[in-house]
Amino acid sequence: MATAVVLGGGVTGLSAAYYLGKLQASPFSKVILLEASSHLGGWIKSIRHEDGAVFEMGPRSMRPVFNSGNNALELVEELGLQDKVLSVTREHAAVKNKFIYVDGKLLTLPTPRDIFRSRPPLNQTLASLLYNEWRTKSIPVEDETAHDFISRRFGTQAAKYLADAMCQGVFAGKSTLLSARSCFPDVFKAEQEHGSVIKGMMKNSKKRRAAIKSHLGLLAKRERWAMWSLLGGLQTLTDSIESHFQETETVTVQCNEPCLKLEFLNGKAKLETTSFSIEADHVFSALPAKDIARILPGNESNLSNILRKVPYSTVGLVHLEYEGDPVKTKGFGYLVPSCEKSRVMGVTFDSCCFPQLDRRDGKFSRFTVQLTLH
Repeated sequence: MATAVVLGGGVTGLSAAYYLGKLQASPFSKVILLEASSHLGGWIKSIRHEDGAVFEMGPRSMRPVFNSGNNALELVEELGLQDKVLSVTREHAAVKNKFIYVDGKLLTLPTPRDIFRSRPPLNQTLASLLYNEWRTKSIPVEDETAHDFISRRFGTQAAKYLADAMCQGVFAGKSTLLSARSCFPDVFKAEQEHGSVIKGMMKNSKKRRAAIKSHLGLLAKRERWAMWSLLGGLQTLTDSIESHFQETETVTVQCNEPCLKLEFLNGKAKLETTSFSIEADHVFSALPAKDIARILPGNESNLSNILRKVPYSTVGLVHLEYEGDPVKTKGFGYLVPSCEKSRVMGVTFDSCCFPQLDRRDGKFSRFTVQLTLH
């Protein structure tokens, strides 16, 4: 039987090891996960205070959409975390009210309920945006920037203010630099295959419903969830995967063991860590490109050079807590497009989204400020 090594103990590496370990008729008798630090979960890290308040150092919610969203809910169900799910439906204020910061003002983003109402900064109705997208002829492309894609399908104003603000908030990058195919794969694919984003999404909706396999996923569909988290924060998910590994003999986790060297010899992979060497049949990397570039063998210098050129953003988070509720209008928070030249990329009204993660006395409100540090 074969041995598999997973590099990196973030949520991607944990998920990879989890599914490799539970494959039916698995070719792997042993799965070894190597993590350089003492923390499993990567960017998912929930700081839990004794007073009950939870502050997320990374992602704070997940969306139950597309294949990735369905898979995440299926994983939550397999781990027995259904009772810990905190759902936010599409009728919630955090979904209905989303803001964008432009020219010193907070502006409400358009929603389906305002489909015939023109709002700044777009200064056209959502109906006209969708109608123009439906009628715009598709252009076959291998890839393009998120800015170019949204400009081509929805217009330059939508690209400048909506797409760029979303890229800032989700990917901490500018829409003029990010790949549309990588950042919005389902939307990009829908347009390329069906000639329109709207047409493609409508035609694929039945396939997406059929792909839902878990009871939790069906519940999310029926109750119209827009996002969800977990009691104790999203780290509850990665903690549960770690606990699952302790109950199985297939997966072994080694923390504080960075992979220092990787070689390929006679159809095998040889890996060296600070404490030991491993011979593996397969290696699955969940490391950042720059980290995998450091350990590749010398005969892979071309690949290493390409990986080293992949740019990264440095992001800072500032968690704020106020007594009472200083926000007059409930909502998700606001995003800041890069045209504003601000170090602030967005602010999340955490207590509006998930009040269950506030202090137990309910007297304080939580906020998170996302800053660019590059």
